[in-house]
Amino acid sequence: RKALELAKAAGHRLIICTGRTKSEIYPELLQMDFDGIIGAAGAYVECDGKEVYRHVVESSQLNRMINCFEENQITYCLQTGTGVIMTPRNRDGFRDYFLSIGLEEATIWKVLSAELILEDDSRMRKNVEKAAYYGSHISAETIQEVIGDYFKVEGASYGSNTVCNGEITCTGETKATGIQRYIDYIGADISDTIGIGDGLNDVDMLSKTAIAVAMGNARKATKAIADYITDDVDKDGLWKAF
Repeated sequence: RKALELAKAAGHRLIICTGRTKSEIYPELLQMDFDGIIGAAGAYVECDGKEVYRHVVESSQLNRMINCFEENQITYCLQTGTGVIMTPRNRDGFRDYFLSIGLEEATIWKVLSAELILEDDSRMRKNVEKAAYYGSHISAETIQEVIGDYFKVEGASYGSNTVCNGEITCTGETKATGIQRYIDYIGADISDTIGIGDGLNDVDMLSKTAIAVAMGNARKATKAIADYITDDVDKDGLWKAF
């Protein structure tokens, strides 16, 4: 927090760049007076409190994705700027999956952060920015094949070779494109940007920014493209990077 305050006082713009939609960002972060939000992995861009870009999933494509998940009984959620949408089946599957990997129930809903919106059928939704799935018995590659190249499926395995989790974004919407839209809007230049990240979904961002900083606890692929590797997040890594 102190690092961010000092940077802002020195005239730098501070932007949250995240795979989460705005509704899923922790309230304590939103209260820290950031100069912008690049959310939903680039599908949403906000500058000084004003929405300047939003991309939502086309209805026919949303139906295709939902049909894939329902037919295969995969737990999933639809992510929007006003909340996270689940069916009752998905809510129970979401809770049970995270209980199975060691989270306490109170922690599960705190990590979700967003308002949970329960619907029996969301095929008519017009505000879905992206989606996520959990504990799938079929691979990310298979899901990609079924739902088509309108989407980009980013899968990751956790604790088991028999299930996988992942997120689904619209092809062409990335953290990197969100950054470009933000700097175009304010009339800045990519040479003035610094990105700090830790996950595989930060690779697009760090490949785009002029300076790429990986946290000490970052994934190997993220560190591999970094100009600078700082300390772990819980060892004042952000402060040391600044």
